This record gives sequence, structure tokens and C-alpha cells, in this order.
Amino acid sequence: MKIYSERFLIKYLFSDTGLCLGVDTKKSSFLFLVSKQGIILRRRPVGDRIVENLDYEIPEIHAALKSEEREV
Repeated sequence: MKIYSERFLIKYLFSDTGLCLGVDTKKSSFLFLVSKQGIILRRRPVGDRIVENLDYEIPEIHAALKSEEREV
């Protein structure tokens, strides 16, 4: 089960596999992810759509963020 909202200042995603919170500012976005694989806090570009692009699936979001980390 997934519950999410993109309408408020703090965007949220609650699912059986974890929790994801996002905050957008004028200069950047912040993503806080808690899952079975661990906790991630990342600063992202404004308008980042990683959560939407990965269909609100927390394990896939976590894997994508970790792979980006390895590339840098």
C-alpha cells in the first residue's frame, strides 16, 4: 500500500517498504528516505522528479540514490 501527496510544502510517501519526505525550496530540493536498506538525506536539484519517475517505489528510489552516490 502506498500513500503519497505532492500538493503540500512537504511532499510525502508512506508505503509498506518505507518513508520518503521531500521539501522544495527556491534553490534546491531535499529528500529524506527511510527504508529497510537504510536512511538517506540528499540535496537534489530544483524540480527533481526521481520519486515520480520511479513510480513511488521506495526500494527503487533507494537504489537509484545509492548508484548516483557511487558515480560521483
